[in-house]
Amino acid sequence: MITLKDITAAVKGDLIGDGDIPIDGIAGIQSAVEGKVSFLIHGSYTKFVSECKASALIVGKRTPLADVGAVKNLIVVDNPELAYISVAAMFQENPVIKPGIHPTASVSEAAVIAPGASVGAFACIEDNARIEDNVTIYPYVYIGRNVTIAEGTTLYPHVTIYRDTAIGRNVIIHANTVIAADGFGYVWDGTKHAKIPQIGSVVIEDDVEIGANTAIDRASLEKTVIGKGTKIDNLVQIAHNVIIGQNSIIVSQVGVAGSTRIGNNVVLAGQAGVRDHVTIGDGVMAGGGTGITKDVPAGSIIWGTPHMPHKEWIRLQIYMKKLPTLFERIKEIEKKLSAEATDD
Repeated sequence: MITLKDITAAVKGDLIGDGDIPIDGIAGIQSAVEGKVSFLIHGSYTKFVSECKASALIVGKRTPLADVGAVKNLIVVDNPELAYISVAAMFQENPVIKPGIHPTASVSEAAVIAPGASVGAFACIEDNARIEDNVTIYPYVYIGRNVTIAEGTTLYPHVTIYRDTAIGRNVIIHANTVIAADGFGYVWDGTKHAKIPQIGSVVIEDDVEIGANTAIDRASLEKTVIGKGTKIDNLVQIAHNVIIGQNSIIVSQVGVAGSTRIGNNVVLAGQAGVRDHVTIGDGVMAGGGTGITKDVPAGSIIWGTPHMPHKEWIRLQIYMKKLPTLFERIKEIEKKLSAEATDD
């Protein structure tokens, strides 16, 4: 049995209330019932606290206690969102994955599969692939020749890993993602688009997570690299020869064109587009839909197309809202000037 006292210790918080209350799970602030612990992460949910039926609520230190007084038991923490990670882990039921190779899997005799790895039904593993311990390969995954996958990595159903790819430790790749397909490289020879051979590879470093239906293309000559700790959302396109640094965030529907360099701790919000052969410095934040057309210095916050400093973009949005009114004023001025000219 998990008590409120146990949860308080796990999140290193301060308890206000009864620590001996049993807790059997977590729930949203609007749906929680007795026996559940809930969280107040965003201030916009404060209005629901008065009707919250959770046995306890986890709140931030900056939350006025008067706003959450309707809940008898509180755990006060520095960061409720980080606390959620710890509490969710306490209640999460992880599937039991048994090591071994499913009898329907197709595994080359030249592949090396560690005894602690799990290979699911109808997976296909080609020559000279090396799979380390505690790797989980779900059904219908394809792993090409000379691929290496380090310990603790999980590949969900229908992931495709083309040849010569190196995947680090504790990587998570979600369903239907394709790693190391040919980069999009062609040259016009006068009559047709001639394909440029893509003979490089892809390196996915440790602790990377890649969402579903994402594509990361192999380099034309050297390596496409996704740096340690970087997280990539669903439906993202990373082109050939791109190098992304450590701990960056790439949100859904971002497209990054070839040979671009992205630094550490960069955030590219949804539908941002990056042209080829540009460099984005460390710590850059790009708003949703930004079109990045040239190099971006480290620490910049940008928005718009073509990209610009976000404060300039905000001013531009204000001006754009005024355009219809300004247009009508200009039409009136033109009428007056035209009338005056006629009178003369």
